[in-house]
Amino acid sequence: MLTIIIRTLLIYVILIGTMRLMGKRQLGELEISDLVTTLLLSEIAAIPIENQEIPIMYAVIPIITLLTLEVILSVILMKCPKLKNLASARPNIIINKGKLNQKELTKIRISLDELISELRQSNISDISEVEYAILEQNGKITVIPKVSSKPPSAEQLGLDIDEPGIMHMIIADGKINSYNLKLLGIEKASLYEMLEKKHLDPRHIFLLTMDDSGKMNIIMKEKFKK
Repeated sequence: MLTIIIRTLLIYVILIGTMRLMGKRQLGELEISDLVTTLLLSEIAAIPIENQEIPIMYAVIPIITLLTLEVILSVILMKCPKLKNLASARPNIIINKGKLNQKELTKIRISLDELISELRQSNISDISEVEYAILEQNGKITVIPKVSSKPPSAEQLGLDIDEPGIMHMIIADGKINSYNLKLLGIEKASLYEMLEKKHLDPRHIFLLTMDDSGKMNIIMKEKFKK
């Protein structure tokens, strides 16, 4: 029993390291080559766990080989984009300049119901509002609405609005996130000063977020709410 646990933990650690080295795209929507690699990794990893008589190196060596091939292939495809079509399909334009391409829809075997469902998920209620709909290499459909269907921007309305940037989690359950604090260029001492002015103890804060402009949003722990 202990042997199985140890072998499982070793394979788990090796797979985590392999996926990290392969890059983040392995964790999102998979292309064909990525999916094949992921399926192979899962099958190879299971072999020494299911059969204890098989040496663990019989899984480690193929995993390292697949990792090497994946890295080499990624570099080659970056240098030679034309070769990418051999490993994955090209994007398919379903709606082009507002016109539905019926032949393309039939070719990629997507029904009208599926297309309309995808449009609804992109907050499009009418197909006539779409300028482009593209089936990407990862299987997701990108929808670009017509300019007339887009909400007006602040620039179009003549408004001068500062960019707030993104929200950074600074305190979570009373603990300060030093990494996010550093991203904002704020020292811990400065954070303590800001909180002191508001008569707040960081240990009493459930969540504190701050955007790039310095705007804070604070949620206190239930027992410390006034």
